[in-house]
Amino acid sequence: MAYLYWMRLAALVSSCVTFGLVTHAGGLDGEVGAWCMFCWTFSFAGTLLIFLVELFKLTEYIKDPWANFPATFSSYAALLCLFASIIFPHSFLKAHQNYDVHNHLIAATVFSCLATLAYLLEVWMAWVESKCYMATTQGHLLVCQTYVAGVILYFISNPVSYTDQAAVRWCMAVYCICFICSVASIIKIVLCNLEEPRWLKHFNLCAAIMYFSAVVTWPVFKLNSHYPSQIYPPNSCQEGLGLCPRGILVMVTVLTFLNFLLYSFSLCCFCLSVSTTERQQYLVLPSTSALPALCPAQLTTDDQQHSSDPSGRLLGDQRRHPRNYQSLNQHDFLKSEPNVVVCDAGLVSQIYVRE
Repeated sequence: MAYLYWMRLAALVSSCVTFGLVTHAGGLDGEVGAWCMFCWTFSFAGTLLIFLVELFKLTEYIKDPWANFPATFSSYAALLCLFASIIFPHSFLKAHQNYDVHNHLIAATVFSCLATLAYLLEVWMAWVESKCYMATTQGHLLVCQTYVAGVILYFISNPVSYTDQAAVRWCMAVYCICFICSVASIIKIVLCNLEEPRWLKHFNLCAAIMYFSAVVTWPVFKLNSHYPSQIYPPNSCQEGLGLCPRGILVMVTVLTFLNFLLYSFSLCCFCLSVSTTERQQYLVLPSTSALPALCPAQLTTDDQQHSSDPSGRLLGDQRRHPRNYQSLNQHDFLKSEPNVVVCDAGLVSQIYVRE
C-alpha cells in the first residue's frame, strides 16, 4: 500500500508539471495538441481524485464500486500518457525555434515519460497483488482492447474512410460493437465489483471471430489497388501525426490485427482459468454444524481412509480433527485445513492428523 501511495504521488506531480510546462510555453495547437493536453489533465484529475479518496478514507462509503476503479484508471492513464509521450515530441519539438519554448517542451516530454513510468509501475504492483478483477491479466487486456478500438475509430473517422464499400462498413460495425460491449463490461465490473464475469468468455470468442473477419476484409478492400478509394483529397496528410492516407489505412490494419490478438489471448486466459478452477474447486465451511445436512453418512475414525464420492462431496468428521485432503488422481491438488469440502476431486485420500 505504501508503494502504491508513492507511485500515485509521483504520477500526480509528473502529470501536473507536464501540462503546467506546456501551458507556460504557450499551449499546443491542433487536434494532436488538444489530445496530448487531455491525456495529461485527465490523468492528473483522476489520480488526484483517487489520492484524496484514499487519503481521507472515503472508501468505506463506496467500498463495492471502488475496488476496481483505481486499477482501471491507472491502466487507462498509463496508455494515455504513453501515447502522449510518443506523439508529443514527434509533433511539436521540431516546430518551435524559440530557445525558451523548446526547453519547456523538452522538460514536458521528460515529465510525461516519468508519469508514464509511474503509472506502469502502479499497474504492475496492482497486477502482482490482484485483489480485484480489473487488476488481473484479463482486466488489463479488457482495458487495452477498448483503448486500441478507440484509436481505430479515431483514424477511420478523421477523415471518414468507411463509407465507400459495404465490406468496409462491416469493419466499422465490428469496431463499434466490440468497443461498446467492452466499455459496458468494464462499467458493470467496476460498479458491481464482479470477481469473475463468466459472460466475457463468450464475448471474447464472438469478438475474436468478428475481428478476424475485419483482419481479412479491411486490407483487401482498403490496401488493394483493385478497390480504389475516392474519399481522401489529394493532399490529406495529417499535419500533427504526419500520416498520409496510405499510412492511416496501414495503421488501422495493424491495430485491427492487434485487437484480434488481444481478444484471442483473453479467450485463452479464460479457458485456462476455468480449467484450473474446475480441477481445484473447494469450499471452506465456517463450522461443522452444517456437515450433517450436507453429508449424513458418518465417517470412521481410522487413521487413514480412502473413498470416492460420486456426488462430488467429501466432508470431514464432526470432531474437528484437522486432516489433509489429497486427490489420488490429481497429485497437485492438496488442501490441509479443518472443515473443508472437496468438490469434483475424484478419488480422494483423507489423512487424519490426531491432535
